[in-house]
Amino acid sequence: MEMRSTVHGRRGKRLRRWLLGILIFLVIILIGVSVLGEAQKPVDTAKDRVTKIAKQSGKLTTVSKFYRISRQKVYYSAVGENKKNQKIGVIVQGKSDKLTTINMTDGLSEKQVRNLLNKQLHPKKITSIGLALYKKVPVWQLTFVDKDDNLNFITYQFSDGKQVQSIRHL
Repeated sequence: MEMRSTVHGRRGKRLRRWLLGILIFLVIILIGVSVLGEAQKPVDTAKDRVTKIAKQSGKLTTVSKFYRISRQKVYYSAVGENKKNQKIGVIVQGKSDKLTTINMTDGLSEKQVRNLLNKQLHPKKITSIGLALYKKVPVWQLTFVDKDDNLNFITYQFSDGKQVQSIRHL
């Protein structure tokens, strides 16, 4: 009888350790999800703000894509359609309410600029892309990792894809 209670005692301790381990694992996962959610809040707030400004100004009626790009300055941009069903982009610098509006058919699309970068520099991974202003001209800014795992930054003019700035091997 004593032997039987010892066996059950060991199983109980093992089970409690397993349950404690699972509980700790779940708590760590919940904390991670919470931290990621908090980290995403500023971008969500900016997206809501830019979308609201673009819609209130009549520049956009719908938003299909939102970008955030940060280098020397932070830019937020949204792409969508206006009342005439034209594809329009709006660019906002940081916390400003001033919109720069572009007709997306007047320049390169996100897909075209990705293809241009892939053709020219063969990146291992594109880490960010977004519309911004460079010397008051609309541009696509991209950051990417090359085959040697170096971080790179490149800016293409929106209208014609001309490379206007490049910082390599950061």
